[in-house]
Amino acid sequence: MTQIAKMEIAKTQTMTMETKEIATRTRTAEGEKFRERVLALAGSEVKTCIQCGTCSASCPTAHLMDTPIRKLVKLVLEGEKKAALSSRSIWLCTSCLLCTIRCPRSIRPMAVVAALKTVYEKEGKRCRDSVFEGIFGRQIRDYGRISEFLLSAEYMIRSPGSAAQIMAFGAELVPKGKIELGFEAARGERIEGTEEMRRIFELLGDEGKAEAEKVEAAEAGEAKKAGKAEETKEAEK
Repeated sequence: MTQIAKMEIAKTQTMTMETKEIATRTRTAEGEKFRERVLALAGSEVKTCIQCGTCSASCPTAHLMDTPIRKLVKLVLEGEKKAALSSRSIWLCTSCLLCTIRCPRSIRPMAVVAALKTVYEKEGKRCRDSVFEGIFGRQIRDYGRISEFLLSAEYMIRSPGSAAQIMAFGAELVPKGKIELGFEAARGERIEGTEEMRRIFELLGDEGKAEAEKVEAAEAGEAKKAGKAEETKEAEK
């Protein structure tokens, strides 16, 4: 074995020891529970991360992320629940698997991101994309396919703030024939075997329907709160 190879092995061992020190750092009970929950979903090999940054360097959406994938892994190992779950990076992962393919420790960083999404949603939290996901899932369940016209229209109604962006996309895509505006598009075209699609959703716990209902309930609650706040202001006047 050459001297260079020995030096590389020693360097790797040192970095691994540093990572273990991070993993064993004092954590709160909630942080420890969070860490073990994520590791159970993503794999115990995550504990061997050497923080080399290969995953972050390989990520095609890294420039959009507020927290690099490498740091997300570190936050998980440190039990930093709030910091990890509040990062918008977990919603920017495209699941391209480049981080997993190139990881020198055979860790699956993408699985860590997926685990963080699961923990986030299991705790009843809503990301800004939850409305879109609810509409998307319901269309797949009912039609077996997506109608760009219906999806855009309903999303624009439920999220008025997105209207300008949707209209801009529409102005660009409609002339190219990417979005149909005829009667069939407005009605929603179904594929054959939609009953089989419904059964798939049922076997999976009908997550699309559950998400849609959760979003609708949350929106109704927010509207009710807004109404009460307005009534209070009027009463104060």
